[in-house]
Amino acid sequence: MNQNTCSDEIPFNRHFYIYQPPRALAEIDVELDQVSGEIMALLQEVHS
Repeated sequence: MNQNTCSDEIPFNRHFYIYQPPRALAEIDVELDQVSGEIMALLQEVHS
């Protein structure tokens, strides 16, 4: 290492991380059903 350089690690998670609680299971389930329906509709178009 060069004599003129100094290096320190910055713990970004400790300084900049903002906790966001997980979404409700019911909300995730509704979104999953919606996306699954969209995927099935697209597969029907390809299969036809």
